[in-house]
Amino acid sequence: MAADVDLVVLGAGPAGCATALAAMAAGVERVAMLDRPARQAFRVGESAAPDVADKLRRLGLSDDLEAGGHRRYYANLSRWAGRRGYDDFLRHSAGDGWHLDRERFDEALRLACRARGVTLLTPSVLEAVRWSEGEWRLEVAHSARHHALRCRYLVDASGRRAALCRRLGVERRRLDELVAVACQWPSAGRLEGITLVESVAEGWWYAAPLPDGSALLALMSDAGLVRRQGLRHGDTFQALWAQTEELQQWLPAPSRLDVTLHCFPAHSGFVTRAAGPGWLAVGDALSSFDPLTSSGISNALGDGLAAAPVIADWLDGNGREAARQYARRANRGIGRFLQEWQDQYRRERRWSDHPFWSRRQGLMPADEAM
Repeated sequence: MAADVDLVVLGAGPAGCATALAAMAAGVERVAMLDRPARQAFRVGESAAPDVADKLRRLGLSDDLEAGGHRRYYANLSRWAGRRGYDDFLRHSAGDGWHLDRERFDEALRLACRARGVTLLTPSVLEAVRWSEGEWRLEVAHSARHHALRCRYLVDASGRRAALCRRLGVERRRLDELVAVACQWPSAGRLEGITLVESVAEGWWYAAPLPDGSALLALMSDAGLVRRQGLRHGDTFQALWAQTEELQQWLPAPSRLDVTLHCFPAHSGFVTRAAGPGWLAVGDALSSFDPLTSSGISNALGDGLAAAPVIADWLDGNGREAARQYARRANRGIGRFLQEWQDQYRRERRWSDHPFWSRRQGLMPADEAM
């Protein structure tokens, strides 16, 4: 490992890898990524918007996702506010969406980074960081050793925990307590090519086929409700599944649940500063949006592409205007999300007295949250 690098990216998920790749394409030569992989039974968030392929091309990567083991999907099916909706991508000329094998997708991005010369330290832990004399000085634990590392620019791509932002004292506003109680079901039933969402009193269901023929099934609700109502218990989960209108038609509930349920964080939130002297945040570290938007992967890649000129500009000594533009871009994205988020949840009025829905239907206007 070189003693000094131009750029260190904290996190090697889609946002971190996209930032590293785009920065190198913009002329940044010495790049390192520090990654502390989370242990998960499986990955959630497998539905990717149609524009993901275009963003991969802009990163200089293959857009042939099918060759990478992923599957096309053609429509979003919903039962919301008592109405059935079918949103076919062909109507928008947007191209196909993708049901991703997240492990393969993320690993392909990491391999691309390594192939282009990015130094990846994994698993590694950032133990200390400070800004001194125009550079960052990091203390990193890796391979049972402690390393001192200096860099000129630092990117927080550490996900919802926003590890760097927290260390810098940047406030992160958390908008809800959403979690996914999820399982990987052995068969996708009739879901091929479709992502399904259905609202219920306790929250909403999400179902999507995975490339291996199984399905991801998740009940989205608030952490407190999951605890109080026992939604992580197999019998409760199965009973609520069996009571669904739309989901039950496409993926019938079994008489008995024989898979393990896992709980994943899915809350929305954003940091109050997107960038500062010598640093910026990307992906979920910058802003994490409700999975109802299916925009996580697309936003992660987009943030990486948008971050690269900011990083290159700073390293060239051109001041902070690019960082200000990046922050304005982040503000616009968060504002759009808040408005669309509130509009979607306010459409469902059947359970307005239920805690899950009453919390979301009483949210502050977007301009007050910025």
